[in-house]
Amino acid sequence: MSWFVGQEVGVLREAGVFKVRAVENEYLVLEDDIGFSYRYLKQDVVSRQQIIIDQITSKDVQAKIISGSKKVEVSKERNLPFIDLHSEELSIPSHLSAHNVFMTQINAFKNFCNAQAQRRNAKFIVIHGAGEGRLKQEIRQICNGKEGMSVHDAQWSNGAVGASRIELLLHQFKGF
Repeated sequence: MSWFVGQEVGVLREAGVFKVRAVENEYLVLEDDIGFSYRYLKQDVVSRQQIIIDQITSKDVQAKIISGSKKVEVSKERNLPFIDLHSEELSIPSHLSAHNVFMTQINAFKNFCNAQAQRRNAKFIVIHGAGEGRLKQEIRQICNGKEGMSVHDAQWSNGAVGASRIELLLHQFKGF
């Protein structure tokens, strides 16, 4: 990947948008939105891509959700809006690299959070898939590192936690 000064980037395991201020051999010097500078390995930095939110399907959670070929029942979640981050649900092209798919999912998550805040929805569901996947971990780190956000396991009847309930303190949440 080629980097250039002024480029907007993200950093894995970090929340926020950074700008490239200098390109060194294996490092990038990045500046956050407050003006602080940091050095990161190039391998931990990702290019930001604009995602058009109108292309992302959001649905209202019903009593049952079809996930693959299994029916999964939602318990204790009251018709909250949700986004399913599985690549087939976001219509992500299959030719993209795993990294680009991951970044598209993260950007879709952030855009969905912004849209929910604009709609004044303080609670919503994010379906990221069960297991110990990178997507679930990254969403949790983003939420735990962002003021005005909290994340909780969404309760699913099949025992696997493939979703998270996100809660926003609307007066504190500043958006992405």
